[in-house]
Amino acid sequence: MSEKPSYSLQHILLLDSNFTRSWSIDFDEPNFTNSVDIEVEDTRGDNMLSVTLHLTFKAGVGDDYQVRAYIKMVGIFSTTAKGELSIDQFASINAPAIIFPFIREHLSSLSVKAGINPILLSPVNFVQHSEQKKKKKTSSK
Repeated sequence: MSEKPSYSLQHILLLDSNFTRSWSIDFDEPNFTNSVDIEVEDTRGDNMLSVTLHLTFKAGVGDDYQVRAYIKMVGIFSTTAKGELSIDQFASINAPAIIFPFIREHLSSLSVKAGINPILLSPVNFVQHSEQKKKKKTSSK
């Protein structure tokens, strides 16, 4: 029986950040909606794992997005033997859950600096997110 690795966070780095807002935004418009898209990718090496989260946020009416943001952050983890989680499980669930609060804080700060109310993203269930991603891969084959 092979040993599963354990993980230790080494760094969380902001790789890319882009925020755009319209001059005039009507948040009271009844059809004003927002969408959040999150992608997770990982790179594995000897005793290292990097997990990158890509977040795309859009808000507006229909296809007229009055607020847009793209944030890309990476978490770098060292791995050692004698853990409880497989690398697949950690890379798709635990690591994104560790990185996501940093993205939430960054987007909230950007929105305040842009002169609008803080954008407060809801927490994400990365177990469910991972399962949905697996279903998409299976159905697209």
